Amino acid sequence: MVKKQPGAENIRVVVRCRNLLPYESERGDKALVRLDLATNQVIVHHPIGDADGFTFDAVYNNTYTQRDIFLQEVHPLVEAVLQGYNATVFAYGQSGSGKTHTMTGKLNDPQQWGMMPQVVNYLFNEVKKLTSTTKTFKIRVSYVELYNGKSRDLLTSKQVNLEIKQNMSKNFYVKGAEMPEVTSFDEAIRWFNAGTMRRQTASTDLNDTSSRSHSLFTLQVEQFDFEQDPSSPILLTSKINVVDLAGSEKLSKTNATGETAKEGCNINLSLSALATVIDTIVKGGKHIPYRGSPLTMLLKDSLGGNAKTVMFANIGPSEKNISETISTLRFALRAKQIENKPVKNMDPKDARIQDLLDTIEELKSRLGNVDLNQEDQLRQRIEELEVENSDLRGGGEKNSLELEENIRVLQAQLEGANQISAEKQKEVEKGVDARLLLEWDLQNEVGHGKELRSLAVNFIKRVCQEEQLQEIRRKMPQDGSYNTTDDGWDVKEIDFYLKEFTSMYEAWRQSMYTREDLEKYAQASVSGALAQTQRHLDEVIRARDELLRLRQEDSAKRAAENELLSQLRVDLSTLRDDNTRLREKIERDQERMKAKIAKSKDEYKSLVDELERSKALVTEKEHDIERLKRMLEESGNNALFAASTSGVSPWSGVDERTAIFQKLDEEKRVRKALESRIREVNVSLRRYGVCIADAGEMDDGSQEVAERTNALILAAVTEDDTIDGDLCAKFQQQIRVKQRLTELRHQHQRKLEDMLRKYEFLKTGKTTANGGGGAEGTLHTSFADDATAQQIKELLQRKDEEIERVIQDKEKTCDKIVKKLNKSEIRIKELEATLEEERAQFTEERQELGSENLELQKYNQQLSVELETLRGQLSAVKEEMDSMDRAKSAEIEKWKEDAEKGAERLEEMRFKMAAYSELQKSYDRLQEQLQRTEASLKEKIDSLENTRQMVKWSNSLLATEKQKLEQMEMMVKQQEVEMRRREEYLRSEMMDDINKQVAANNRRLQEQAAQYQELISQEQDKQKTIMKKVKSSRKETQKAAQRYDEMILENEALLSKLEELKVNSMRIFLEKQEAQRELEALRPTRHVGARRL
Repeated sequence: MVKKQPGAENIRVVVRCRNLLPYESERGDKALVRLDLATNQVIVHHPIGDADGFTFDAVYNNTYTQRDIFLQEVHPLVEAVLQGYNATVFAYGQSGSGKTHTMTGKLNDPQQWGMMPQVVNYLFNEVKKLTSTTKTFKIRVSYVELYNGKSRDLLTSKQVNLEIKQNMSKNFYVKGAEMPEVTSFDEAIRWFNAGTMRRQTASTDLNDTSSRSHSLFTLQVEQFDFEQDPSSPILLTSKINVVDLAGSEKLSKTNATGETAKEGCNINLSLSALATVIDTIVKGGKHIPYRGSPLTMLLKDSLGGNAKTVMFANIGPSEKNISETISTLRFALRAKQIENKPVKNMDPKDARIQDLLDTIEELKSRLGNVDLNQEDQLRQRIEELEVENSDLRGGGEKNSLELEENIRVLQAQLEGANQISAEKQKEVEKGVDARLLLEWDLQNEVGHGKELRSLAVNFIKRVCQEEQLQEIRRKMPQDGSYNTTDDGWDVKEIDFYLKEFTSMYEAWRQSMYTREDLEKYAQASVSGALAQTQRHLDEVIRARDELLRLRQEDSAKRAAENELLSQLRVDLSTLRDDNTRLREKIERDQERMKAKIAKSKDEYKSLVDELERSKALVTEKEHDIERLKRMLEESGNNALFAASTSGVSPWSGVDERTAIFQKLDEEKRVRKALESRIREVNVSLRRYGVCIADAGEMDDGSQEVAERTNALILAAVTEDDTIDGDLCAKFQQQIRVKQRLTELRHQHQRKLEDMLRKYEFLKTGKTTANGGGGAEGTLHTSFADDATAQQIKELLQRKDEEIERVIQDKEKTCDKIVKKLNKSEIRIKELEATLEEERAQFTEERQELGSENLELQKYNQQLSVELETLRGQLSAVKEEMDSMDRAKSAEIEKWKEDAEKGAERLEEMRFKMAAYSELQKSYDRLQEQLQRTEASLKEKIDSLENTRQMVKWSNSLLATEKQKLEQMEMMVKQQEVEMRRREEYLRSEMMDDINKQVAANNRRLQEQAAQYQELISQEQDKQKTIMKKVKSSRKETQKAAQRYDEMILENEALLSKLEELKVNSMRIFLEKQEAQRELEALRPTRHVGARRL
């Protein structure tokens, strides 16, 4: 576990458990999770075995409202944000456990508001209270979505993938994401709703509106404090992230397929990367893999960073989700061990000033503990010793004898001292190394002190003007103890300058305090003018970018318009050709219709004339029949009288009479057959609009005519199925039928003439043209009785009636034909009217096309005018754009390089896609490779453990060496104390006999100095060798640490490769499942086909 640092605090983890959902209760799920609100424990019961207990910072059930949870957990974070700290609130849990409800809730119901709307509402209320003349606020929002491993900005309508970059403070951000400024709660919620509409959601078996992506809604607060310095306000920038994570899910429970299954895989991968980061932080790893996922990159400052963090672990109580619930609780326990170190986010300039002030204070404290005048004291002591030595040399001649005795005594004492020094030599050798290290540290401290002194001098010269420095120099004491020049300042000069500058600043503050109220507005106006100038510059930059964009859009628009104009020209020419062809076709159709109508009129006139002739002929035949009747009556009376006198029947030609009756019977049978046939034909011809007269109303000749007429009509119907659709063809068929009727009428007239000749033969006994002589003799010699005469009268009467009926039927048929012809004329007139309407409609359409062409020309003229205007505007900006283009040439080159790199990456991606197709075919090899990779991973882990043991061993060696150095330092200090005490003792003894032993002492001291110099050189050589060994050990330690980091990176690369292999295997597994589903879907079809066969 990581050692807790000063000022650090753990992530606050709270658990929220919902009740059973309605469908869970309906299927009979049991609630196996119990919350102990008193001890903040979550107790999970198992169907078999003991229950598990998990302890957190707080636990909440459904008895707590959204407002209660906000006040308990999130309200302190918003207060910290207003104080300048960063904060993060995020929810983790299974899909359908209530994360979105906790983070967002129902925006239309204030009682059901989640954490995000309550944060926004409270933040704007507090900002309204804190805003004054000396403090102002700005609030900006951003809304980012992480979908399938890519980041997208939800506040823009155009959804494109954005890059995640790293800033100077080693934190990550989404490059190109919009951050609009908001001034009210409603405006912020409008932005949030607009982004939520673009967020990816889908329906699964666990949740109808499951989030398929992670979302980060950020509120950035900028505070401007003008209280201390109106001209340079203190800027505090802080933010709060409200993160709604997508739920962890299993494909076996969600039953997701296709794109939804792919989204679930990416969600699980990002959550797995988050768990890896948390485990690495908890275990105290040196390298934390934040770059493993876009989610971990954006949450870097919230996980082990400088932000205050609250995590909601959402769980469900159902027994069906017990494994996911335990996984979520264990994840939350690991996250609870993460430590963050929150710091205020000050402006870099203000932070630098504060650091310099802290450095000055530290410099003062450190310089106060160091005696910098020690060098002067040592020099003064050397001068005193030299004076004493010269005095001793002058007085040594007087006491030479005493000195010789003293020399002998001192020689003996020196021998004893040499023995003692030999014993102490070894201890001194041990302390020499520590002394050299101390001298090295002392030199470093002196150098550091000089550096701090130069920093302080530079700070004073930077904050003070030359007049102020001269005024401070005049205030310095002129006794020579202070350096009044510009260079070579000591600690006392620096301290004096700082004190005087502080007093001058306080005096200025006191003098200016009375006018501060009067100048606030001026300062505010100046700051406003500066802000306005900055905004103007920003607007100019945006206008420049907008002009660039407009120029690009204009070029694209012109290209599109040119293409559209060319397409319109092509379409117009095509329409003109179509109109020409259509006009020619209509003219040809009109001429053809006129010819057909004229021909139909001529045929109609000929039919009418023929009908009149037929009527005249029928009238003539009626007169002939009347004449024949009268002749028959006259001849009948005479024949009866002759037969009675001669005794011979007038119908001696029995065969002729029998033939006539047989002919009549045959005509009756033909009539009945024709009646049945006409009924069938009428039924079949009703759908064509043709009706034939009933056969019962016709005589025998009319039946034959009707039969032939029906046969012709049926033939016409079978030859032309479009009789009802094409009127001209129908007219032609009717004309052909009428001609055929005329021919049949002539045949019928010929039959009537034959019958008249027979009647004439029966009456007169001779024919008009073809009668034979045998018949004439027979009639003259035949006689008939009364019954036969009566039959002949009845027969003649029936014939007259039939002839009259035939005449009436003919008249009716002619009337029907005339009516049909009239209807045909009406239909022709209607067709002509329709043709005229179509012609008028075509004319109107042509006029409309002409008007549209005129409007198109006008639109083209307007476009040309607008293009000219835009060209004028662009020409006015062209010079500025050219200069900007020249200024951006380097960036363009860089962009080209980036484009080339992008092309290379594209080629790499294409190569990877080809490799992916190969991976699908080599699933078994991937499994073997996965096993080998796991084995190599285990070996790497073992080697990492060995390396870690080596690093621990080297650290222990360094610790022991450090302890030895500390012991040596203590021994050196003790030796120094002992040497000083011994030196004082020897000096007190030697001062009595110094006059006698000066010469010998000087010589011996020189020899000893040479010896000591040799010893010191030897010790220095030893120290150098030790330092080399230390440096080599440090290098080896650094190499080991570097090797450890490299092995960690290799391990992470192997882990990422392993994750990729897992994803590929999961994708291949999904494809296999889809193939199996398709195969199962095809199997029933095959069975059905087999059964059918």
